[in-house]
Amino acid sequence: MRKNIPIALLMLIIISVFTLSCKKKSIDEPTPQSNCETKYEVIYGDLTSNAETALVNYENGQIKLISASSAKLNFEYSTDKVMVLSSGVPVYQIDITNKLATRIIDLGNQSEQRMTYDGNRNLIKIDAYLNNNLTDTKILTYSNGNLATLTQTYPDEPAVKRVTTYSYSTDIATNVDTDTRYLIFGPIDFNVPSSLTGTISRNILSGSLYTYTSGNYRSDITKAYTYTRNGSGVVNKIIENTHSVTVSNGVQTLDERTKQTILINTTCN
Repeated sequence: MRKNIPIALLMLIIISVFTLSCKKKSIDEPTPQSNCETKYEVIYGDLTSNAETALVNYENGQIKLISASSAKLNFEYSTDKVMVLSSGVPVYQIDITNKLATRIIDLGNQSEQRMTYDGNRNLIKIDAYLNNNLTDTKILTYSNGNLATLTQTYPDEPAVKRVTTYSYSTDIATNVDTDTRYLIFGPIDFNVPSSLTGTISRNILSGSLYTYTSGNYRSDITKAYTYTRNGSGVVNKIIENTHSVTVSNGVQTLDERTKQTILINTTCN
């Protein structure tokens, strides 16, 4: 059986990396020569001790290992693909063209994701397939150098739509924020290093609004982020406040507020 890192922890790592991602370097710029380890500690609500922990290791600026208590994922790179292994067994294959991820194959089933980019190396479309049948499509739009919206639709369920709108502060992410933390790009998959997904937002994410609609059902999830930096100016703490509201057939069925804190510590050789 394939081992998986706890989904709650993965989603929080996704958030921490995605919020710190900035505009990618030119394709001709060298990979940063850094050997780093980033530790993520997740605290739920107002607890004082961490609930989950993960370590991410980098070699020569490339992610090599994600490890948590339940699983380890190793990354092996070649010119045209990246293999992701769990306990030494290949579980995902990432095809690369022109230094961009163009396809992600789940080797455990017949599913894959295919990516499309524009002339500015912006990721603009992700098509998901199962047994060669299209299951959903994500469309990404950009504004002022930042990812603006992500819209997910389903060919078999035209009434269902998921839309996320992103907002940003005026702060521009620094190279330090990016180089040691380009682990994941949330809209694709936690297994895909975001260094392979083209241009990502240049500013620090301040919030997002996710809306799911299906007939008379609607769910809105609003997220707001605050940051703390260490003496070197690197983000080492993110607080995510979430407000979830659900309405079904005109009746509010959920109104909930939650809080999560992510502590980040990176050391490099």
